[in-house]
Amino acid sequence: MSLEYGSLDLFDLISERHNMVRKVLGERWSEMSDVSISNSEWYIMAKIYKNQPTISSITKSVQITRQATHKFIKKLEEKGLVNVLNANNKRDKCIELTELGERCVEKYNSIKKELEVKISNHIGEKQFETLKELLGKEWGM
Repeated sequence: MSLEYGSLDLFDLISERHNMVRKVLGERWSEMSDVSISNSEWYIMAKIYKNQPTISSITKSVQITRQATHKFIKKLEEKGLVNVLNANNKRDKCIELTELGERCVEKYNSIKKELEVKISNHIGEKQFETLKELLGKEWGM
């Protein structure tokens, strides 16, 4: 473990690595696209990809305030990445990715896959799979 991370507890290590990965992904995305998309917008778009959820279900699943979720969705709509549609009831609305939004998510997913391969090559395939397995387990919280 590097000196930079040696004194951190588990939670700070996870946070540091998460921030590092998001920064790298953002930089790689910026190199290949003029469309600026924040981490929170990517998170929302990932929840929408290949689905047509309601805005309220997105709000519950992304753990962002209702007001912030609406703000992000409005920004995504202004960028031409999502469409907001009427749902079965008049109170709620559904959201879907536009063709541009789907292409962006697919490109971003390919960047993430490339980064996974790079990490796997660096730390070892077995350790990478173990890491994914451990992070995917129920932690009893």
